[in-house]
Amino acid sequence: MTCGVMGAGKIMRKIEAETGLKQGEKNDEIDLAYCTCTGNCHVAPSVMVNGNFIHEANPDTIMEKIEETAKEPKQETTISDATIDEILANDFLNDV
Repeated sequence: MTCGVMGAGKIMRKIEAETGLKQGEKNDEIDLAYCTCTGNCHVAPSVMVNGNFIHEANPDTIMEKIEETAKEPKQETTISDATIDEILANDFLNDV
């Protein structure tokens, strides 16, 4: 929700316009999709490129940031192995 409020839609429209792809489409180089919540509300909106994050993204610089981030080593994305008690103990936004 925070990413949406902070402009994720504008960023997606910019990427769609620049790549010629629509959300949910892919080609040999790009798989364009909304990702699930990354838990980075404090630096929203976030964009993920090959498992690497671009935080506080904005439409004016997103394509440049994507190109830079795409050159970084691919990160493995996994589901957190935290227990529910650990998650609740670290819920600094008090939204869980």
